[in-house]
Amino acid sequence: MTGPGSARRVGDIAAEQAAMLHRVHQLAAEAARLQHNVKSAANNSATRIDILAQIVALDRDRDLTETQARARGVPRSWVDLARRVGQTGGAWTDEQLLPTPRPKPKRRSIARVIADTTQLTDMAAITVAREHLLATNGVTGEPEPAAAQQVRRNMQALWTRAAATATSIGMGRTQRAHTFHTAIGDLEQRLGRYLQYSLEDLDPQWRSYSTPTIAAAVRRSLTSLRRADRDTNSSNNGTDAEQPPTPKALLQQALHALHTTLVDRSGSQGAEINAAITEALPPTTSYGWDCAIDTLATETNAPDPHCDAGPDP
Repeated sequence: MTGPGSARRVGDIAAEQAAMLHRVHQLAAEAARLQHNVKSAANNSATRIDILAQIVALDRDRDLTETQARARGVPRSWVDLARRVGQTGGAWTDEQLLPTPRPKPKRRSIARVIADTTQLTDMAAITVAREHLLATNGVTGEPEPAAAQQVRRNMQALWTRAAATATSIGMGRTQRAHTFHTAIGDLEQRLGRYLQYSLEDLDPQWRSYSTPTIAAAVRRSLTSLRRADRDTNSSNNGTDAEQPPTPKALLQQALHALHTTLVDRSGSQGAEINAAITEALPPTTSYGWDCAIDTLATETNAPDPHCDAGPDP
């Protein structure tokens, strides 16, 4: 299956793009293989120097290939995946699932508010689906805590931009409500689709949301938004209007949808299955949020970030 949105496999994309990704993977894999040989050549300086020179040449060739691929429209997340799979020794075939490309940033408008809210919804769905798949595969705890923390930061940054943009363009209460409810209306469907992935296929999709470039792009756009509002003497009105659903609220909604889906699948097999499902679900207390996000530190025109500290004691 291809999953939500426009996620595709390598065999589905243009031959030129597929060839570039294959080349990136091949060069990364060869460099990784030679890295292992460096240790075995520790006692032979001449051999070691020769191997290191080969690695440098491979990395240079890969960097050039990656630049050419992006210039020809290959999404950065696809290039990053090909490199990572090569570096970790994984195979690269036409069946490799590619992360869904994120939409390009839009100018401040209702479209961007919708895009940010929709992306938040997708991030919540994929996060909860991944946690469920980790649990069902016997993985306890978060195997990539740094990436998970960055996903949380990115979600908080996107929420702040959606709220600030809605205020800046003067979206009314009714328009906000319709926009936010429409954007999150398909959360359960997104979650259901992600639950059909294998953990191996889902991880690259989730990891594409862990890049710091998402928060960096938010920082730049919020700076531009603040400058534009200052130049036009826009006031920060409407802050009491309906705000985008917070990251924690979206995660809790996705968690509820997961519970409903799993209970429905269990059919009439009784309380034992329901208890097992509840035990396997991610703990709600894990959805706490670090609101000291550097992307928001200087954005005085943006709404205060919504700090979720977890359930009340």
